[in-house]
Amino acid sequence: MSVLRSGPASAAAGTPGGFRPLAGLDALVHRLVQLVWLNLWWSGLTLLGGVVLGIGPASVGAHAVASAWARGDQDVDVPRTMWAQWRSQWGRSAVIGLLAIALACSLTMTWWLSRGGPPIPSAITQGIVLLTALLLATTLPYLPWVLERIEPGARPRVSLVAASALAHALSRPVLSVVLVALWIGWPTLLIVAGWPGLLPVLGVGVPFAVSAWCLHRALPRPSEIPSAHRSPGTGHPVALRPLHQSERKS
Repeated sequence: MSVLRSGPASAAAGTPGGFRPLAGLDALVHRLVQLVWLNLWWSGLTLLGGVVLGIGPASVGAHAVASAWARGDQDVDVPRTMWAQWRSQWGRSAVIGLLAIALACSLTMTWWLSRGGPPIPSAITQGIVLLTALLLATTLPYLPWVLERIEPGARPRVSLVAASALAHALSRPVLSVVLVALWIGWPTLLIVAGWPGLLPVLGVGVPFAVSAWCLHRALPRPSEIPSAHRSPGTGHPVALRPLHQSERKS
């Protein structure tokens, strides 16, 4: 009888510890499903914009979802959030995405054509192309972060948005190297490991989630920026618009 009476009490006491691994496994599976869902919606919205005009808005939407995860909102509505960001950020992010693709294609063609020239001009051209490609690769991970924080009614110049992203990238070289290595290394790892079939389901979901977490930890959030560093008209952080600050100093 004593054994039967003590059984339920000991089981109840051991329940939290016993189910802790199951809870961790459930959270892991839930996150994997969210990453796949994010990847599928990113692919769908990219195709909806004709790829060249859809990749920018889709990336901003994916970053918005991943940023919500980094802030602790684990139950964010992935389709609704990405669709809302895709619609609100369509204009400027589509243009920036198109320009980034055009610049990447131009650099590739320039590199290829320079191979048939004389040695010295070819080396100079390839050096310029390599430097520009590095700056482009360093800037791209910051563009969704900058675009997400622009107010819907604001219409900053494309050059201003690009300069702001580049300024943040150059001011944090270690973080920039980590982000570039992440975006290049993760798809390469899947291909080298013999799992290219995972690219359509996890190819961009994991880099978006990890990069958003890194940016959330490393970069200041709007609530942490003092009021003296905000625009007096909109209250928007001036830290995202470095050219305005330089213009006022001059």
